[in-house]
Amino acid sequence: MNGAIRLGRLAGVNVVADSSAFLLALLFGGAVFIHLGRLLPDTSPGDRGAYAVAAGVLIIGCIFLHEASHVVVALRRGMKVRSIRLNMFGGYSVMDGVPSPRTEFLVSMAGPTTSVLIGLAALTYPYFVGTGSLSGATLWTVGIANVAIGLFNLLPGFPLDGGRAVRSVLARGGRDRVAATHTAANIGRLLGYTTMAGGAYLLATKNMEGLIWVMGGWFLASTASTAGRREELSAAFDGMTVGDVMRETPDAVSGNDSISTLIALYAFGPNLRSIPVAMSGRVVGVIGQDEIDSVAPARWPAMRVRALMSPIGPADVVEADAPLETLMLRPAGASGRAVAVRDGTVVGIVDGQALGSVLGQVPI
Repeated sequence: MNGAIRLGRLAGVNVVADSSAFLLALLFGGAVFIHLGRLLPDTSPGDRGAYAVAAGVLIIGCIFLHEASHVVVALRRGMKVRSIRLNMFGGYSVMDGVPSPRTEFLVSMAGPTTSVLIGLAALTYPYFVGTGSLSGATLWTVGIANVAIGLFNLLPGFPLDGGRAVRSVLARGGRDRVAATHTAANIGRLLGYTTMAGGAYLLATKNMEGLIWVMGGWFLASTASTAGRREELSAAFDGMTVGDVMRETPDAVSGNDSISTLIALYAFGPNLRSIPVAMSGRVVGVIGQDEIDSVAPARWPAMRVRALMSPIGPADVVEADAPLETLMLRPAGASGRAVAVRDGTVVGIVDGQALGSVLGQVPI
């Protein structure tokens, strides 16, 4: 993830924050500052600012606890969790494998339950002492925000926790998991469009809170499609590995070889299928017919492979025995291909043609 900052580990699980998570803290803190100014105009801007900063930090901490509760339940149910990621719209946990319907339901409900409990705990102090102080007013705002986060996440559409709970109920009833995911994603899109419409109405009546509704609805509608599709692929790929779809290749070619040598050794008929390129024993790129066609044949004898290859990064090298769904979760590389390795040795390559043959089997 671009701009990601590693915050530490929880039970062996990496915790990272996108830079936009700090924007969320800033926006929430700014909203608290304005709210405190309206509620307690006699307090100093400096004091209100200090409590606003604390509120921004608290909301990020509360979102982390929301995601941590998912992780704790998932680990206790035997699932493998790779990371917790925080961003502007909250956060999410990256987990491997397809859980049982019961496990998915329990994991899904852990987050909203935690948020509501945190919210109620935060509301306890201002409930008894009132909101006439900066501490009381700030905790009231943080408490209400957490209750809202918990209830919002219970909405029955992807990618919200409620959508995952709906999918688990449908799957438990015997429905195909891919079809259940598709249904939950459609509900998520509908909820997103409905929320955007409500926000547009509020804006039309000069209520600026409608902007938040529009942004939230847009996020829900857009991520319902992408997250839903990813989950459909994950369900469809259950049990498949990268090695099941890769095309076996020879050892990586040297980047110091000439293009003419490369074609003489590895071309298949008139075309060169994509193969990995290594420099100093490390895979650094891929090269195929698309790269070869970018220069005239007269230049092939003098042109080196390293000059034409498409560079790849660490995320483009995957274990052949890794679940196939990991290819869907990795950041897309510029080359559009992934190199498969086993015990540190290159054994194959996954390109668009290989993935396309598998994706075509997944219902839309």
